[in-house]
Amino acid sequence: MSLRHALLALLEAGPMTGYELAKQFDQSADRVWHAPHPQIYTELRKLEGEGLVAADEQPRGTKAVKRAYRLNPDGERELRRWVSELEAPQQVRDAAYLKATYFEYAEPATVRRHFERHRAHHEEQLQRWERHVAQLQARETELLQRRLAHASESDHEAIVAYKVHVYQGMAERARTEIEWAERGLDLVDKLTS
Repeated sequence: MSLRHALLALLEAGPMTGYELAKQFDQSADRVWHAPHPQIYTELRKLEGEGLVAADEQPRGTKAVKRAYRLNPDGERELRRWVSELEAPQQVRDAAYLKATYFEYAEPATVRRHFERHRAHHEEQLQRWERHVAQLQARETELLQRRLAHASESDHEAIVAYKVHVYQGMAERARTEIEWAERGLDLVDKLTS
């Protein structure tokens, strides 16, 4: 259910075509909730069918039309309901950790490659999160600018602060994963010496 609510939240920034919505999703919500574009378009049609968003046709060139989706009052109520609903933390399902539980079955060089790949992935993610935090703090993202443009001035600090808080948390997770991988590499060295 989270994808639909992320799309509702994105549309709160203003009307967007499916293409624009997918692009904005890639630059914001996709950082914490991955969804391929076909899934986004499918969910957008469902939201329209349920009356949570409305679509207006706009000319595209001389012969074609495009649809610009907008959040309607029912969609806004659903978004507020979802954000207010308390959820239990999700159970852990992590393939890297599950596999590491059984690394005694692998060659040390293979185990080392697993930990090196894990570290490299999370180093890349850490850079991504830190870059996004800086963009949010500087209020440089297009979506944030759109949200702030129609939000009350008194809400600006909260709009920015909550987003910064999320991505700082993601950066902290990445740092923890990097440290875990480095400890794993040390463990391989210890067990093979």
